[in-house]
Amino acid sequence: MIPLDPEKEGFSKSLVPISTVNLLFSFAIIIPLVVMPLYARSLGATLLQASLLLATYYGVQTVSLVFMGALSDIMGSRKPFIIFSLSGMAVILLFIAFINIPTLLILLMGIMGFIAAGFRPTCMGLVSAISLKHEKGKSLGILNTSTSIGWACGSFLGGLIADLFNFAVTFYLACSIAFTAVILTIIFLIEITTSTNKERNFRRIISSLKNRFLPNSDENSYLKEHGLSWLYVVFYLRYSAYGGAFSFLSIFFAGLFSNSWAGILIGIYLGLSGFLMAPIGKLSDKIGRKPILILGSLGTSVTLIIYALAYDLFLLLAIQIFLSVVFAAIYTGGSAFVSDVAPEFKHNEAMGLLNSSLSLGAVTGSVLGGITAQLFGLRVMFVFLAIFPIIGTVIVLLKLSETISSKTL
Repeated sequence: MIPLDPEKEGFSKSLVPISTVNLLFSFAIIIPLVVMPLYARSLGATLLQASLLLATYYGVQTVSLVFMGALSDIMGSRKPFIIFSLSGMAVILLFIAFINIPTLLILLMGIMGFIAAGFRPTCMGLVSAISLKHEKGKSLGILNTSTSIGWACGSFLGGLIADLFNFAVTFYLACSIAFTAVILTIIFLIEITTSTNKERNFRRIISSLKNRFLPNSDENSYLKEHGLSWLYVVFYLRYSAYGGAFSFLSIFFAGLFSNSWAGILIGIYLGLSGFLMAPIGKLSDKIGRKPILILGSLGTSVTLIIYALAYDLFLLLAIQIFLSVVFAAIYTGGSAFVSDVAPEFKHNEAMGLLNSSLSLGAVTGSVLGGITAQLFGLRVMFVFLAIFPIIGTVIVLLKLSETISSKTL
């Protein structure tokens, strides 16, 4: 274990290997999320089976994110969980390339949901641990930038390679990227222990996990500080709205324009948001977390309402650029808020809860959005989903208290 003092060594240098590994993880994981429904359909899967692929992945991950975050806190380490997630992903992606039975693909996506859950909360906890309080928004923004860039690259290349070659080559690419990230993690990532008392006894680990998840446990008291538990509700509502909308955006855009423009419009959102993460994170360090969270939540509602009304390509181009700002605001502001409030020995668990709220919202939104779209059409669905982040904005205003004081500005 190598201790790191951010005051002396600086967090930006330490963020380079972490962000690089995170970029590769995001690159590798987005490929099956984008390509798998198309791959399953090519194998003869029904629409229900194809929809179960991502629902199973996000459903399993919803629970696993919190579990993995809490377990890494108790065991006092992060690097082993990052290695486990990346190497496990590489193996699953390799298996997928040889599987041609849709039901087995659903099973593998569930397994990957569990394995991949070990990466994000521990990686975010690691960044939080090496960052100074007044720079956490900026450093988490840099990490989120690498996430968005990885998503954009993976989405573009995954589809392109599937068209030029075949689906198997696409999964081989994702497997290779994940394996490369494993090597970089082993060589370059610095381990920061989460506590002085690292638990390795199996029975004590199980006992600690039980205590953490008891509703009235003193260890969960931090969730009441600054309204942190309400932040998770805000995230759930926001991603219920946009998770449902995102499931149908490619169909919506392609129906208005073409398949190519659908890819371009979604790519603008994924790519540009990555470059906005760091500056918006830095802005949240200066003006506070609440204004950034309000922008992210309320802006989501505005975006969905414009979807319901828009037919013009240039208007949708503009709203996709605005959506990039909105996504960067909600995710970076929320990550920084959690980092401010959660105690050091609970960082991974707290970040896991944040990402779990996101995943659960995506599952809920996909189901509700699908039912609404089937009954009333896509434009009515957008308006219906816009209600959720409006409620989230009210919660931010009434239930959350600012975590950045004038002394830290």
